Amino acid sequence: MKKWKCVIADDEPLARELISDYTDKVPFLELKGVFKDAWEVREFLKSNKVDLLFLDIEMPGLDGLTFIKSNPTRPKVIFITAHRKYAVDAFEVKAIDYLLKPISFERFLKAVNELDNEAEIKQTKDHIFITHERQQVKLMLSDIKYIEARGDYLKFYLESLKPILTKMTLKTLIEELPESFIQIHRSFVINQDKIMAYQKEKVKVGEDWLTISRSFKKDLNLGD
Repeated sequence: MKKWKCVIADDEPLARELISDYTDKVPFLELKGVFKDAWEVREFLKSNKVDLLFLDIEMPGLDGLTFIKSNPTRPKVIFITAHRKYAVDAFEVKAIDYLLKPISFERFLKAVNELDNEAEIKQTKDHIFITHERQQVKLMLSDIKYIEARGDYLKFYLESLKPILTKMTLKTLIEELPESFIQIHRSFVINQDKIMAYQKEKVKVGEDWLTISRSFKKDLNLGD
């Protein structure tokens, strides 16, 4: 399981304590520091690498939005604030989420689960890790027959296991897969090594026939 190194910055002591307690309950979060303002975070980041900031917006001296916009090496951020008025600005800097105080653990968990789900598919030479049921599951590339997009989810069809569903976009996945994986339809990516037969507009992968879209046919080298 990937550990997300995170820090908290909030000028309210009770807010710092609450978010610290919440991070302790989440196994994939590793709290590296708790600060009362953005200036302290700025100094910390000069010599420490973190993946995620839990950042208040209205803080003395340097507000959270200005800090993020001016930071050249920008970690991912979840804003925590008592004010709705900054939501548009927050998402313009690609915040993972925008949490309004008081924050329940359920709402906090939803935010960090979204982070972990997008996160991070990690690839080595022969396998990837995907998030499934709050675990990082190892899939051998040679075991993947094809992947089906279902809205915000992907379904992996495998040789040796039952299909596995994970929350991830097809675009994110394709960027991480080797060239042997080809998109044949807006809903399907196949492992070319698993092709058993093909027709003009269909390809058989394992036991399943899948439609080839005209716009993707040029990428699939099957002959005429």
